[in-house]
Amino acid sequence: MENNVNVIDYGFFDHDGLSFEYQVSGNPDGKALVMLNGNGGDYHCFEGDLYVPLSEYFKIIRFSTRGTGKTPLGDKHLTFELFCDDLKALLDYLGVEGASFFGFSDGGNLAMCFAVAYPQYVERLAVFGSNLNTRGTKTGDQLGIIKDHGIYAIKAAITKDPQWIRKREIEGMMVGQPKLNYKKLSAIKVPFLNVFGEHDMIKRSHSRKITKSVKGAEEVMVLNGGHSTAFRKTDFLILPVVKRFLDII
Repeated sequence: MENNVNVIDYGFFDHDGLSFEYQVSGNPDGKALVMLNGNGGDYHCFEGDLYVPLSEYFKIIRFSTRGTGKTPLGDKHLTFELFCDDLKALLDYLGVEGASFFGFSDGGNLAMCFAVAYPQYVERLAVFGSNLNTRGTKTGDQLGIIKDHGIYAIKAAITKDPQWIRKREIEGMMVGQPKLNYKKLSAIKVPFLNVFGEHDMIKRSHSRKITKSVKGAEEVMVLNGGHSTAFRKTDFLILPVVKRFLDII
C-alpha cells in the first residue's frame, strides 16, 4: 500500500536504451487512467490531490519521464514527440489498448500531443493548465523560463555536471515546445476537458481557444486559481468536475 492506495505493479520497462520507472495502482478491476506529471515532476505527481480519490475507481498508470524519478535522462534532446513514443511504449508494455488521460501543465501538453499522434489509445482526455505552444504562455512567465534555461545551459556547458544538463533539458521542454496548433488539436474526437486557473501562467484567450478547437469540449476556469495553486480547490471543485467528466458520478 502507498498513501492507502493499492499498488498493483511497480517496476521498470526497457525502451530506447533506457529503463523507465512506472507504477500501476488503484482498482485492479477499474478502467485505465493515465496521469501525467508537470515539468520536472516524477510519477508521484498528484499524490494528495486527485490520485488518491480517483484510485478507488481506476487502475492508475503513472511513470517517471526521462530525467525524473529513477528514470535516467539519456543522451537525446527532450521533446514531446520523444515523450509520446515513451508513453506508447509503456502502454504497449502493459498491454493497455485504451485509457483515459489526465495531465497537468507539461503533462497536459504531453496528453494532447499523444492524443494527436496516437488517437487509438485515447478514450477521454482531461488537461489542466496546458498550452499548445509557447505563444500560449504569458510573456513574463515565458521570459523567466528562457532566462532560467539560459543559465542552466551555460552551467551545463561549463561544468559538464549531469545535474545541470538535466535541468537544462527539462527546462528546455518549455522553450519552443510543444509544437501543436489549433488545427492539429481539432483532430481530437474523444471527450475533452480543459481546466485552467483564472490567473494561470497560460493566457486565458489561449486556453479558451483550446476548448473551442475540440468539438464538444468542456471548460472549467478556477476562479482566483493560479497555475498549480488552483489545486487548492481540488476537494470541492476540481475533483467533482473530473469525476463527472470521467463518468464516475
